[in-house]
Amino acid sequence: MHETFRLLLAGILLLAPLPVQTGLQVAPFSSIELPGGGHVVLQRAPTQRVTLVRGSLDYTRLAVADGGRLVIDKCFRKCPSGYRLELEILTPGAAGISLANGGSIQTRGSFPRQSELAVAVSHGGIIDVRSMVVDRVTASVDQGGRILTVPQASLLARVHQGGVITYWGNAQVRQTVEHGGVVSRGSADEISLPLSDIGPQLLHPIRKHGSGR
Repeated sequence: MHETFRLLLAGILLLAPLPVQTGLQVAPFSSIELPGGGHVVLQRAPTQRVTLVRGSLDYTRLAVADGGRLVIDKCFRKCPSGYRLELEILTPGAAGISLANGGSIQTRGSFPRQSELAVAVSHGGIIDVRSMVVDRVTASVDQGGRILTVPQASLLARVHQGGVITYWGNAQVRQTVEHGGVVSRGSADEISLPLSDIGPQLLHPIRKHGSGR
């Protein structure tokens, strides 16, 4: 009887549909906002494409707002317990990336050099744009969260009420830290670490700067 049950269960699992990735139609965009948390991977491509890897359009809504902002609303209505949102976005580049209330936005692969990038995290979460080659980066963390970046020329960094901005390279740094937080240069052996291996060590400054260099 137990053997029969196991065989029936195996048959059910084999017949169960696998998650299907869904390509989404959106208008052209120049920046990405994830205000309600979630997980997004950005990869370089000559044309833009958004794929829903995990989640449901019954709960998640995407819209391109004024100024070309792709706004991803994880739960425009109440999501079930344990709901997880994962998206893959292909794009030639992005002028701005923001995240709030947990989750992650991570770039993978090489992107063409761009002049400016604005990055912001609030109330937790991490943005990893180490694979983007950017001359001037403006980075802001408000009430918790982390940003990882490799500015080529300059970094304007602001942390308010906790959070961490870690950068690599020898860019000119101007920073403001209010009511706790860290702006620090990462070590050479950390720059290529996978995001999954980024641990608490990056919460502690290796070298701390004042208001300028």
